[in-house]
Amino acid sequence: MSIERNIDLRNMDWPINILNCKKEVDQMKKGEQMIVLVKEIDVVTNLVALIEQLPDHSIKKQKEKTHYKLVIAKQL
Repeated sequence: MSIERNIDLRNMDWPINILNCKKEVDQMKKGEQMIVLVKEIDVVTNLVALIEQLPDHSIKKQKEKTHYKLVIAKQL
C-alpha cells in the first residue's frame, strides 16, 4: 500500500522550502510516496541531489506548465 503526501513549495523562499521538504522526507515511512510541487529549477536540482544521497529513497521529476512535480518514494 502506497500512502501519499502532497506538499506545495511553489510559494516558499529558499532555503525554507528545502528545509520543509527535508523535514517531510525524514518523516516518511517505508512504502510511502510524496508529491512535491516546486517552481524554481535550482530548488529541484538541490532536492534531487539531497534525495539521491539517501539509500532508501528515490525521486522522479516531471516538468509541468508552470512548475515541477517531484515524486519521492521510500522503498519497502
